[in-house]
Amino acid sequence: MTKSKKKNFVLDTSVILHSPYCLDSFEDNNIYIPAIVLEELDKLKTGFDSRSYNAREFIRQLENYRSTGDLLGGVKLKNGGKLFVRFHIEDKGAPIELGKNINDNFILKTALNLKSKSSRTTVLVSKDVNLRIKAEVIGIKAEDYYHEKSFQCLNSNDIIYVSSDENINKIYEKNFIDIDEIEVQFDQNSETLPDYAIVASLMNSKKTALCRIVNEDSSKKLELMKNQPANFYISPLNYKQKFLYDALMRDDIKLVFAIGFAGTGKTLLSIASGLSLVLTQKYKKMVITRSHVPMGRDLGYLPGNLNEKLEPWLKPIYDNMELILDNISEDKQPVSKDNALLKKHMNELTLDYLKSTNFVEVEAINFIRGRTFHDSFLIIDEAQNLTPHEVKTIITRAGQNTKIVMTGDPSQIDNPYLDEKDNGLVYSSERFKKNKSKIAATVILDRCERSEIAQEASDFLT
Repeated sequence: MTKSKKKNFVLDTSVILHSPYCLDSFEDNNIYIPAIVLEELDKLKTGFDSRSYNAREFIRQLENYRSTGDLLGGVKLKNGGKLFVRFHIEDKGAPIELGKNINDNFILKTALNLKSKSSRTTVLVSKDVNLRIKAEVIGIKAEDYYHEKSFQCLNSNDIIYVSSDENINKIYEKNFIDIDEIEVQFDQNSETLPDYAIVASLMNSKKTALCRIVNEDSSKKLELMKNQPANFYISPLNYKQKFLYDALMRDDIKLVFAIGFAGTGKTLLSIASGLSLVLTQKYKKMVITRSHVPMGRDLGYLPGNLNEKLEPWLKPIYDNMELILDNISEDKQPVSKDNALLKKHMNELTLDYLKSTNFVEVEAINFIRGRTFHDSFLIIDEAQNLTPHEVKTIITRAGQNTKIVMTGDPSQIDNPYLDEKDNGLVYSSERFKKNKSKIAATVILDRCERSEIAQEASDFLT
């Protein structure tokens, strides 16, 4: 008898909390939900964070499927597979270590029992590395949830070569050039061109132009970057910061992904740009939030009310704002030509003033869902700790005349169920890039400008 190519997938709770709509991702294979997973979801469903929301969303889906058939016997899914809820049946052949009443062990026993009774390959799907290891040790095939994992690593190589000095001259003369008109060479390891690049001549590597790569309907063009005036005397210190600064200040770019390790300036430049645009009335307010996945104690264990609990998490934001405000003194005037409104506020700018006038709003990320932001410059800091579903929830909050900036460092992920390839920051960036979005831009920063010691720490310490 030929073994079926279709598989049995046993889902762990971590997959559901990562992606509540994961049932649509397994094609025409069978999906098994261990009953203990429902118990875990039931305990999580009453909270107000994204995990609780995802638990409720998945439970609602199960209820819809329950109304169409018997979950024990299997309910037909939209993609042709079947969905089952499977209760654990004691298996005397299981390793003695699985005898403990631990939820993960119940999931493993469910998968082990299914494997022994089905001719199909049984696969445990989990975001929990330790659970996958335990599964493989007892002979169960285990996989990470790959549906929202990015397989094209972010490429920071942003140098494009053109055939001659003449092409560089054309860019400066016309401010842009159609890529189809010239021969270009770029990193062949990347499937797509970067959003910003140094365009250099093959004849003379010192002959360069800093360009934004613009997606047209049927082609791409290299557009010469214009020099942006400094905001609060904070100017880009390297060419990649210039790329980010350009993306932050442009009206036609509505979504910016600023990705880089600590000290590259992504948050400081974002806040300086946002504050300048708000005070010159391009936007009514700047909204700042950041993921508070803890490195140490959880938010609930900190003393005080909500604002007091949030204070430690938002301290990096306030540090950057204080640095910006410290750059302003009574004898200094803004550099921009159209900054009359900045002059009006120049001697009053303090954190308390900005909050009291509603120019700056600091929001807990838990309460973003359900809101709509109009006329806002929205900064999401530490976005590498968000799932793709959470990032989608945030981006879809954007109303009219709103710009969203997402900053983060994929090498510093505190969420135990995310990695450098499946976090929401990287996943969303590459999805927009793959679909050639005209309103989104990604800038990869790889040079620390915070201090000499910070740069060497980034280089030497792993």
